[in-house]
Amino acid sequence: MPVHSFVEKLNYSLGEHEKLDCEILKKIIPGCISVIKTNIEVDKTGIDYVATLSGGAKIGIDAKTREEGASHFWKYNEPELALESWSVVPTRYKPGKIGWTLSNASNVDLILFTFSPKDSREIYLLPFQHLRAAFWTYGREWMRRYGYKTQNSGLWKSCAVFVPASVVIDGIKDIILGKAAIV
Repeated sequence: MPVHSFVEKLNYSLGEHEKLDCEILKKIIPGCISVIKTNIEVDKTGIDYVATLSGGAKIGIDAKTREEGASHFWKYNEPELALESWSVVPTRYKPGKIGWTLSNASNVDLILFTFSPKDSREIYLLPFQHLRAAFWTYGREWMRRYGYKTQNSGLWKSCAVFVPASVVIDGIKDIILGKAAIV
């Protein structure tokens, strides 16, 4: 199992990805006048960028960029979104840390999912609280249906399920329309 570090992943998201993310966010958020990259302290809370609207409102955005080659693993002929169930998988000796997708403590407003252009030019800007609610509602079903993968950081393991984008969007629609409450 490959070992990944936070710093390695952070460095991957900087540079060209940072510039591209800022350009994308400015274009797709109505009234956006600026997008700034957060400092490392704020980044560790999950907010990668803060977009400012013309009226002064601030929007916290978490960017999830998949590395080139991700499409080789897509089983349903569309981008898959990585939804983290555990940031730190619990062990017999240590409690775990719930994944970002399920976090009740996050101040993130939007999640930006992007991919290498060689894999997909699709961009998904999803409302975090609706995504979180959809994952709480459908996460077990998605894990059964699509499986889950663990990633080894060297010091701990994280766990995520890779769900086709259309399925995630349908789950969010159910939340928005109140259909999930009936399930």
